[in-house]
Amino acid sequence: MMPPKPTAHTSATLGIWRRLRDLKSREEQIVLDGNNLDIASIIAVARHGVKPTISSDEELAKQLDLSVDTLAEYLTHDWVVYGVNTGFGGSADTRTNQHIDLQTHLLQFIQSGIITAADKDPANNWEREPSRVMPPSWIRATIVTRANQNLRGHSAIRKCVLDSLLDLLHNDIIPMVPLRGTISASGDLMPMSYIAGAITGNPDVFVQMGKGSKTKVVPASQALQESGLSASGLGPKEGLGLINGTAPSVAVASMVLYDTQQLAVLSQMLTAFASECLAGNVEWAQPFCHDTRPHPGQSEVATNIRHFLKGSQFVVGLTSRKKTGEGLCQDRYSTRTAPQWVGPYLEDLLLAQEQLEVELNSTSDNPIVDTSKLDDEADGAVYSGGNFQAASVTSAMDKARMSIQMIGRMLWSQVTEIINPVTNNGLEANLNASDRENYTMKGIDINMSAYMSELAALAAPVSAHVMSAEMHNQGINSLALISARRTMEAVDLLAHMSACHLFVSCQAVDLRANHKRFLSKLREMVTDTTPKGALNGLGLSTSQIETLSASLFPIIEDAWYQANTNCWKDRVTSVVKSVTTPITEFLVTSEHECSVADIIAFKKSFQSIVSEAAEGMFYPGPVIPTEEVAAQLGQGSAQLYNWVRSTLNVPLHRGLKDDPLYNAQKGLPTEGKKSVGSWVSTVYESLLKGGMMEMVMDGLDGYTANGVSNGVHKANGTNGVHSTNGTNGVHGTNGTNGVHNTNGTNGVHGVNGINGVHTNGTNDTNGIKC
Repeated sequence: MMPPKPTAHTSATLGIWRRLRDLKSREEQIVLDGNNLDIASIIAVARHGVKPTISSDEELAKQLDLSVDTLAEYLTHDWVVYGVNTGFGGSADTRTNQHIDLQTHLLQFIQSGIITAADKDPANNWEREPSRVMPPSWIRATIVTRANQNLRGHSAIRKCVLDSLLDLLHNDIIPMVPLRGTISASGDLMPMSYIAGAITGNPDVFVQMGKGSKTKVVPASQALQESGLSASGLGPKEGLGLINGTAPSVAVASMVLYDTQQLAVLSQMLTAFASECLAGNVEWAQPFCHDTRPHPGQSEVATNIRHFLKGSQFVVGLTSRKKTGEGLCQDRYSTRTAPQWVGPYLEDLLLAQEQLEVELNSTSDNPIVDTSKLDDEADGAVYSGGNFQAASVTSAMDKARMSIQMIGRMLWSQVTEIINPVTNNGLEANLNASDRENYTMKGIDINMSAYMSELAALAAPVSAHVMSAEMHNQGINSLALISARRTMEAVDLLAHMSACHLFVSCQAVDLRANHKRFLSKLREMVTDTTPKGALNGLGLSTSQIETLSASLFPIIEDAWYQANTNCWKDRVTSVVKSVTTPITEFLVTSEHECSVADIIAFKKSFQSIVSEAAEGMFYPGPVIPTEEVAAQLGQGSAQLYNWVRSTLNVPLHRGLKDDPLYNAQKGLPTEGKKSVGSWVSTVYESLLKGGMMEMVMDGLDGYTANGVSNGVHKANGTNGVHSTNGTNGVHGTNGTNGVHNTNGTNGVHGVNGINGVHTNGTNDTNGIKC
């Protein structure tokens, strides 16, 4: 098999993961300058406690001062500036000279969300009421995003105010922000107003301090005092500049997309695993099939699946072809069309990633300040616009959520086919591994349908539910944060489904490997021409045994796999019955004399031999060794299987015999006995936070080490966010510049530094304390 080519979605996903790895290890730092914030940095701050800093570049500081000075100069002419000397939204027809009070007034009416006493005292929430506040990770992501967006020098915000934002992160102060109440129209006003309230020391804005058992919730004023921080005053536009923007939406969306990208990769590995569980004919993954319909996402999925299946002894169609035999000659759609099904959505996810990375490094408030010298020699201008309209984030999240739904639908089909004896190619019904009737995986079959139904309900575009708001001023609004929240729910559901898939697949491949082992043993016994052979007792010659066994074993194998509606003991009976007619016909055809008594004796002997062999291999006999199963799996599935069986110590489940209540009732040991749900929960927790995805990504990193640019989505020096220093573009493939690559010094979304910016001297803060 030729080595796989690097692929766009996999490369992009790995690029973020590599960058995050370096940030977590502190090999790289997060230095904000308004132009180079990426998704990896969002995750590092939000989930891994990495502390960002603001660039010490003097030109950056000058640009910030200049934007404040430009606004101040503008106001000296008594020109109208929205939100600075006017009212807000539909009330912008009012005027005021009380610039500072106006900013406080803005926070006053926007801080209107619901936070309950239970939210403020989580230790006493013994009823486990659902939270009405955003998780701390969302807030950390929002703070770093807003600081970066405001650093671009278009918002008339002083650097000391932005320092106050990052001071919250450096002192583990997390504002409590209502979960609901924003339509992401003038940006996410309400969530940002609580963060602004925290840095201004509002005594009725609450924050969380500390970690673990030492966590406490206190007023922002108290938190600042205890941390040795001063409350920040607000200049003429600083309240509006802080809260009027897309930071909460794009921050949460970035977290969502990070997880979505990795689950999309995992789904391809799970598809390969499902093919092995079903003993599939995977010729559908051959390059020719996809070269004839060369959609890049489709080709990528097929390439990855071929890689994940490399070395598998459970499938045919890659290194060997299945051209004869009974049964389905091709796999069902859930695996066979996976490249065509998932591929287009990988392309959507790449576009979603680009949209979010642009937004992270964009100016998204209103009004915005142009500090350049204009044609009429005026020093700058202030413009009212609509950069706060976060439809690009909504678009990214609606695409991501639809992608998640499509992936979930595929995984649901695969799991149901693996559990169902009609479709699982000979595995026991409900993947029963015991010696009696059991319904082991039936609950998971039901769960998967429940998860899928909920996931499908979430798939509808949030953008279709826009309602006019705020005196019809916000006649269209993006609902971006709502879309991000819904997509976060979808990600969690897909993680539920992936955990179930993985648990089921490990069970199924154990059964498949055990069947192969048993049938291999039975073949040896049937073809054995010595007195110990299974056909001994019929009085046949060596050549007759060889002839008979050659025609007999396919019948035995077929009978074994067909009798899969209950347990392995029932299969033994079916196998014995299946051989009676062909043996009798052989004896008659060969004119070999054999009495009825001899045939009856043979049947008893044969049943005893088959039963003895089965009892030595199936429960309650020794379980097939993990390493024996792993050695037969493809290199992708083997990673997952070993993680579940060896790292997590999740065992083959034997139904009722492994139930803790059953064992307690029978006076048997309960140690190590858990419900199916507890084992699946172990897999789920590892998938989200327990290192499983790290293992998967690390394996992919080795797989793509040759030929994949390490600079994907990484900004270096003055290169723009999506620049890869003149090598393959972000979404490019081998040998061609990617669509979004520019070969100059600045990437697509890069900014030509801040050279040539002029400042009017020091900033007049009008006595406002920072």
